[in-house]
Amino acid sequence: MKLCPECLSPLDHVQHKVFECWRCPEDHGTLYPKGELEKVVAAVAGLGEVDMNIWSDHDRYSVIQSPLINPETHTPLLEVRDKQFMNIIIYGDPVTQDLWVHSGEEEKLLEHIERAQEADSVGTYLKIAAGEAAKIFDDDENSIEAAGHLVTALKLLGDRLLRAFPTFSI
Repeated sequence: MKLCPECLSPLDHVQHKVFECWRCPEDHGTLYPKGELEKVVAAVAGLGEVDMNIWSDHDRYSVIQSPLINPETHTPLLEVRDKQFMNIIIYGDPVTQDLWVHSGEEEKLLEHIERAQEADSVGTYLKIAAGEAAKIFDDDENSIEAAGHLVTALKLLGDRLLRAFPTFSI
């Protein structure tokens, strides 16, 4: 039986198509067994296999002691933060590699993934290319420099399209 590290209530097992987890009935958070959070991130982001390397990538992740205790192993959970996105906090057990995510933190994580996807979308590249193309007609802009920016933007758009449609051939 898995218990919530916050209120010690028995966690409810939830089986999704892509992953499984245990949720606190009092809505304190979710426990993801080793590898399950990576499956969620991969599915939401449309990525292949994701390896977050939380326990070994000390340049990217800040790992410190937390007040939460893993109710199964009775060892302290560690607070883990991505140094680029310090507002997202998860807690983990380095032995079992289970991850505890407070309610609200999942939404922050999904929001971050959605923003990253939006920044990498074909539409974003198309907007950049269109903006660069419009500079050619601006009297205040150096035409040769604007044309160079347009070519660069179109190249980026082409690269992004090829990533979006890997089977597309010219």
